Amino acid sequence: MNEITRIYYYKFVKQDRRKAKERIRDLFVIGCLTALRYSDYSTLTESNLQKGFIVKRTKKTNVDVKVPAHDYVKEIFAKYNGVVPGGLCIQYFNKYLKIIMKEVGLTDEVTYSYTQGGRLVTVTGEKWELISSHTARRSAATNMYLTGRMKTLEIMKLTGHRSEQNFFRYIRLTGDDTARAISGDMFFRK
Repeated sequence: MNEITRIYYYKFVKQDRRKAKERIRDLFVIGCLTALRYSDYSTLTESNLQKGFIVKRTKKTNVDVKVPAHDYVKEIFAKYNGVVPGGLCIQYFNKYLKIIMKEVGLTDEVTYSYTQGGRLVTVTGEKWELISSHTARRSAATNMYLTGRMKTLEIMKLTGHRSEQNFFRYIRLTGDDTARAISGDMFFRK
């Protein structure tokens, strides 16, 4: 969550007239705080903000989702008079998102693995290089889980995962994430 806050408050040094960097950043932050897919978070309007919740029928699965609206999301809605800065094709969004995240300073080296065609594939790169529109959704699910205050099944309801096994594979917890998440548990106290 600290990274999302850092991204949200970042002041761009050089901005074009349309404030494209700021608009793309704000849209990404909405994705990071709602767990919606790009096709859904990029088309939000004021009508989707209802009594402190984001209410949206998802495009891919045609399911109604209701997510509490984070304060940052409410501020972004207010900033753009109730219409999020969407209307960007996903390729443009992803291309400029990488440029923005490099400027923000997300340069930590990251390694992750996945299975493709029965083979284990390992990818290593700086965080900004690996970020895309989908990172927002995965980050939201991971951060919701790591707070320790939400039940796994509640988060799965938002993300549409049907099994815990698939959900945990999706959020890609690291050993450090797990250690931090359980470190406050009473089991580790006198």
